[in-house]
Amino acid sequence: MAIARWSPLQELTSLHTTMDRLFGDIAENSANSGGTDLATFRLPVDIAETDSGYVIKAPVPGFKPDEVEVSLSDGVLSIKAEHKEEKTERKKNYLRREVAYGNFERMIALPNDVRGDDIKAAFKNGVLQIEVPRAPKPQPKKIQVRAEDQEQQGHKQMTAVGNNSKT
Repeated sequence: MAIARWSPLQELTSLHTTMDRLFGDIAENSANSGGTDLATFRLPVDIAETDSGYVIKAPVPGFKPDEVEVSLSDGVLSIKAEHKEEKTERKKNYLRREVAYGNFERMIALPNDVRGDDIKAAFKNGVLQIEVPRAPKPQPKKIQVRAEDQEQQGHKQMTAVGNNSKT
């Protein structure tokens, strides 16, 4: 009898592979059933904070700029990448298919300090880059503190001078 060591990483990898197969079979069956819609996947993103705002990067290889829509509504940034022409090539000599073909979508809640009117998006080498500027943080305002005793004495002197001039 051989003793095998339990490896949580191996078990997790096995579960991941099984789930991929399960969802791959479901997607393939729905595609074969005559459905013309492509599957919609969650778009992976990288979000970085900069001095002036945030930079969001999303890989969208194979998409044209007119197939990608970026919008902002109620503080939520929405990214949709949809293929407008649907072509499906069936080749049976694949050993493994891991590249997902379909539509992608992602919604990101933004903080309240962003300037929505100044958001910019650009395509570069199959990566969508969105620059989200934020409003500058208000700087503290220094308020001068005066001694109340001196102010009251100055006011009394001004009143006394004013009363003497009337006589």
